[in-house]
Amino acid sequence: MADGQQVCSASGIPIKNIYTPEDTKDIDYDRDLGLAGQPPFTRGVYPTMYRGRLWTIRRLSGFNTPEETNKLYREEYELGQTGFSVAPDVSTVVGLDADDPWVTADIGHAGVPMSSLEDVQATFEGLPIEKVSTYMADRCGAVNTAMYFVMAEERGLDLQEIRGTTANDLLSWSVPALINQPPPQAYVRYAVDFIEWCTEHAPKWNPVSFDSYNARDCGLNAVQELGMLMATAIQYIEEEKKRGRVSLDRFVRRFSFNTGLHNDFFEEIAKLRAARRMWHRVIRERYGIEDPRCALFRVHVQSSGSTHTTQEPLNNVIRIAYQVLAGVLGGAQSIHANGYDEGVCLPTDQSMLLSIRTEQIAALETNVTNTIDPVGGSYYVESLTNQIEERAWQYVQKIEDMGGMAEAIACGWVHREYMDATIEHERRLASGDITIVGVNKFRMEKEPYEVPIFRWDPEAPDKQIERLKKFKKNRDQSRVNQALQELERVTRSGENVYPAVMEAVRAGGTLGEIAGVQHKVYGVWHHPIGV
Repeated sequence: MADGQQVCSASGIPIKNIYTPEDTKDIDYDRDLGLAGQPPFTRGVYPTMYRGRLWTIRRLSGFNTPEETNKLYREEYELGQTGFSVAPDVSTVVGLDADDPWVTADIGHAGVPMSSLEDVQATFEGLPIEKVSTYMADRCGAVNTAMYFVMAEERGLDLQEIRGTTANDLLSWSVPALINQPPPQAYVRYAVDFIEWCTEHAPKWNPVSFDSYNARDCGLNAVQELGMLMATAIQYIEEEKKRGRVSLDRFVRRFSFNTGLHNDFFEEIAKLRAARRMWHRVIRERYGIEDPRCALFRVHVQSSGSTHTTQEPLNNVIRIAYQVLAGVLGGAQSIHANGYDEGVCLPTDQSMLLSIRTEQIAALETNVTNTIDPVGGSYYVESLTNQIEERAWQYVQKIEDMGGMAEAIACGWVHREYMDATIEHERRLASGDITIVGVNKFRMEKEPYEVPIFRWDPEAPDKQIERLKKFKKNRDQSRVNQALQELERVTRSGENVYPAVMEAVRAGGTLGEIAGVQHKVYGVWHHPIGV
């Protein structure tokens, strides 16, 4: 860069040549930092952090069929992964059964198909779900989570003790412009219903993971990501405050979060520190909730697929390692290291192993876990944390001025933000304002690396369709019909729908049938692309 040229972070925050005590003079240690495990939790949510317990190693994965996904989960567990994380295929996230002709070509292609209780049972056959927590990247209404719960009941497990997380997040499903989705306000209704149900029936389950990962991969910067994340959580709390069915301290106690990790190393660290402080202020200052457990910003982070290149894919090994390290220094509770081949294909066995080993090496060889918040007190990091928080609050206010996150999505504003961010990223990449090694700098004429390619099983759709046909044939159809009719009645009445969702699953209702009730009542939403 030219001498005197202004240097900025990835979010456009001006960066000085050097930082001094003058840049942190307004920080009050007790008010703004404190100790780990103490308000405002800037330095970590738990008093001992990684000295007490390392983060959970959890890879979002699944492919082909439930049986093959089960084999993958067993292998991951044997390699030292400490949590399961279900990546659903396209048919599942759009709420259509595997035998629906709309999705035949997508079955098992980029995730595991889960049309029925039987699919969930096959996915987790023989796995110790009573010992290991599970993340369900579930669509609207947490239907697959209901299948997971029913499976746990059938194993004789107590839902009061079962641990895990359901995505249940409005923002993350606004990104892909998927077909067959309910409108945003309906999504909020179903999401809050599920949270209410879990407070009584599954109190150790995290009923929502507010997820900005997908939005960040659309090109948003760290400030926008954090602003949308907080605005979505606020939307859910406001919905429950309006209902008044569950006390807010019980409602928010098991909230969790999920963010991306990008390449601007110190900005990503500062983002996580700022997020903890912001969430504490939302809970204590905005809603007056005194229980300190409610103010814990417990976060899963994932290296960002949008930063992983198809050119020279082995370079992604380095990017992923730095992103994981940022997550560790930022104090994450759970981390997913991507496969280096994400820009090319689903992870191969080789890249899956390396992603797990990346986290294990960071945890056990680097000694970065020896002390808590080792970057705390850095003039640069503390100043950057403050600036990210300030700008994120301004972004939250912009969303609230529109009526909240659901309205911001419904009117098309959020999708315009995605579009503008993508266009700006491509402009900066083409102009050289940002550097991606091996892509727009040090580009080689011939690809230097050969990597194995994951190949999808073309017979997976036929296998899954046949399984589902047998499942439907062997169930009590009259019981299914009765359960779905009751689900529709409850949905129209305004009651909490989740008890009826559980009963529909127990009766043998499929994902597509239960989602069909949602659309019968609320209609299908068409994403405001290009508005």
